[in-house]
Amino acid sequence: MSFFSKLFRRRRYDDLNVSIREHIAERADELMADGMPRAEAEQTARREFGNVTLIEQKSREAWQWPKAESVGADIRFALRQLIKSPGFTVTAVVTLSLGIAVNATMFSMVSAFLLPHLPGRDPQSMVVVSSVDPDRQFQPDANPVSAPNYFAWGKQTRVFSAMAAADEYRTGSLSGKGQQPEAIPYAAVSPNYLSVFGVSPARGRDFLVGEDQPGRDHVVILSHGLWERRFGSDPSVVGRVVRLNREDYVVAGVMPADFRLLGFTPQLWTPLTLTAADATADARKNRFLDLFARLAPGVTLQQVRAHMNLLAQQAQQDFPAIEGHWGASVRMLPDFLQYNFGIRTALAVMMTVVGFVLLIACANVAGLLLTRAVGRQKELAIRMSLGATRVRVVRQLLTEGVVIALLGGGVGLFLAYMGIRVVQAGLSFNDAIADVKISLDSNVLIFAAVVSLVSAILSSVAPALKASRTEINTDLKSEGRGASSGRAHNRMRVFLVGGEIALALFLLIGSCLLIRGVYLLDHQKLGFNHDHLLTAGLVLDQARYADSPKQIQFVRGLVEQTRQIPGVEQTAVASDLPASGLSSVVFHIKGQPEARANEQKTTADAVVTPEYFQVAGVPLLHGRGFTERDDSAAPRVVLVNQEFVHKYFQDRDPLGKQVQLDTPGSPAAWSEIVGVVSDVKSYSEDPRIEPEVYEAYLQRPVASISLMLRSTVEPKSLAASLRQLIARIDPELPLLRVMSMDDVIEVQRNGNPLFTKLLGAFAVLALILSAIGIYGLIAYSVGQRTHEIGIRLALGAKASDISRMILREGLKVAGIGSAIGFALALPLPKLFESLFQGLILSAPGVYPLVVVVMLIVAFCATFGPAQRATHVDPTSALRNE
Repeated sequence: MSFFSKLFRRRRYDDLNVSIREHIAERADELMADGMPRAEAEQTARREFGNVTLIEQKSREAWQWPKAESVGADIRFALRQLIKSPGFTVTAVVTLSLGIAVNATMFSMVSAFLLPHLPGRDPQSMVVVSSVDPDRQFQPDANPVSAPNYFAWGKQTRVFSAMAAADEYRTGSLSGKGQQPEAIPYAAVSPNYLSVFGVSPARGRDFLVGEDQPGRDHVVILSHGLWERRFGSDPSVVGRVVRLNREDYVVAGVMPADFRLLGFTPQLWTPLTLTAADATADARKNRFLDLFARLAPGVTLQQVRAHMNLLAQQAQQDFPAIEGHWGASVRMLPDFLQYNFGIRTALAVMMTVVGFVLLIACANVAGLLLTRAVGRQKELAIRMSLGATRVRVVRQLLTEGVVIALLGGGVGLFLAYMGIRVVQAGLSFNDAIADVKISLDSNVLIFAAVVSLVSAILSSVAPALKASRTEINTDLKSEGRGASSGRAHNRMRVFLVGGEIALALFLLIGSCLLIRGVYLLDHQKLGFNHDHLLTAGLVLDQARYADSPKQIQFVRGLVEQTRQIPGVEQTAVASDLPASGLSSVVFHIKGQPEARANEQKTTADAVVTPEYFQVAGVPLLHGRGFTERDDSAAPRVVLVNQEFVHKYFQDRDPLGKQVQLDTPGSPAAWSEIVGVVSDVKSYSEDPRIEPEVYEAYLQRPVASISLMLRSTVEPKSLAASLRQLIARIDPELPLLRVMSMDDVIEVQRNGNPLFTKLLGAFAVLALILSAIGIYGLIAYSVGQRTHEIGIRLALGAKASDISRMILREGLKVAGIGSAIGFALALPLPKLFESLFQGLILSAPGVYPLVVVVMLIVAFCATFGPAQRATHVDPTSALRNE
């Protein structure tokens, strides 16, 4: 019977009501029997019995599921109250939804980039071993490893159960019967590469032992994306022959769609072939391998790092000239991918910004709830007079806040879905970024739910506690709008709005500093003329251009024929485009003492044809440039930039001096400095200028080249003619990245435009929310002070006096908040300098400018309520009070 009575407790509630009424009626009958009148007897019986509603509530709470029923009742009551006030509900929900939406949108990027789904078996036991170059300022401990170190470190079975090597950044020409050649990025990996990760091809097989030997290495494994795009998802592709770099390769397998590593975008994999030459001491100069290893059972990261430091020190002792200042670094695979990708700092800044936006939104909603609480003071006093406890009232008010927050979370998720699509469209500036798909995944949904609950707490707790501290007798008697409790609520609103303004000013100053720094970086003078310059990349494969004479012959013919294209003024070839990030080499100056192993001289190195400086617009300052006579039969010559002369010759004349570059794969030779050219920024997104040496292409040809065409017309209009010319010269040689130099610089800005747009948008949103907060505060204050304003007007105050009084109140709150935000923002330049290298962040004029903008916005937000205050009718105001 007990079970069924619990199932039908609604009937029990009805029985309870009947029992209470019967008990009161019996007591009233007893009193009437003693001679008491009926009305007085019934009143006395009720008074003796006590608070009927409170007794019924406590009785229900003694039965099963009291919390669930009570919470359900609170939710239903909250929904009814919110429906009765649609204006308040819409305002609160929209305000919170904006804060939740920007947070969920940014967290979707965090989920995609910093919480990646790693491929394979137990990725948490995978590590990446890198070289450490202390001379490198950006990510010094994420450099590739040389082949000799791979051979030595791969044998360390005491700390590694397996190690694989990968040359991740190769570019090749993929062609086939009836298909146009395509330049694709690919990786050459050791045969155990996939087994170390614990993955297998979705179709076909893995590489076999021995397929890394010359003659047996012509097999490929396709990425899932290439298989879909190039081969139409043909299941019979396994075993088919494709042409890579003019040689036939057999397709061994196709990888699963989810196999990807953040920052690495190979379209196919081939076996890594290492020869005896790769084990020599000279091969230590060539660092090109990324090492992926699996920890041995029971081995910790600290133990591996200690062991690798010992091996690096041993290499320094054995090969001091090459390994003298190089070390070894070990990172867990997830940590390395995030660190190497270099997006953590930007995302941390963006999440901090949107977190502040959410705080401002919560403060706005808290202010709205405080205003609503003032209007419900009498209702709350009545409920408490009927027996409702303070805890019960607070819980009801918190429930309303939770309902508002959950509604805001739902709307925010919809807005976040739209925002994610906008952000994804902006993340297409390079292949590595575009390869990462941003979505409203489970991580984002959980985050949005948590943010919604946190928002409910932040925006509801203070108003609920404040509203529950009610004076029952005072509030029941008070009909005026100027009660002391209303003024107490107003003080809390002043505190909240002041905090909003402080946070908004802090965000505005920080955003302006970063946006200005990025703008100056993006628009700095690079030291060369990038207007009307068409660029394209080429990789000369070993099958047809195996030796230097063939490479030189091709480049000479290419330069000559591209000059004949209508609209082309001059053509040049270089190993790297100007301001696109040059590789550094160690060098020696003849006649100067050798530096210690950890203090070696380094310089950026570029290989160029004689026309390069004219095409790029880089002035020759001293000496001469390269000529066609500077070929392999002539003495080696180089040109240097001004920074090279300043740093290594203390601005003395360097002409006639000789230097030797330790270039990987090239024999050591002394070269004479024959000219000095002006400085060119090493990278368009770096304000620094590095020492730079230019070598003659005819004396040291390279296979990977960049073509530069100086034009008299729009550069992009020459792209079709250039493609046709290359197709006539070599049908199997694809062009890479055909774009104007201006577009190259734009691509190198990476996410800077998107970063600044988002930062600016969030800062403006914070400013708007703060303006709404100021407006709401002053409008509420005017409403509370209607009686006072009416008295002032009745006593002869002018409308202008009332307007100034209200404006003064708003500007006072804005001024105090601005002062606090100003003080909080003072350390920002130093903080940003430690986070973002290369930005020019010293901008003292930004601070007063942002303060003036904030005060203007505060004035505009206050002006409307101030004007309404001047139109108060004294007679009506006094009569209503």
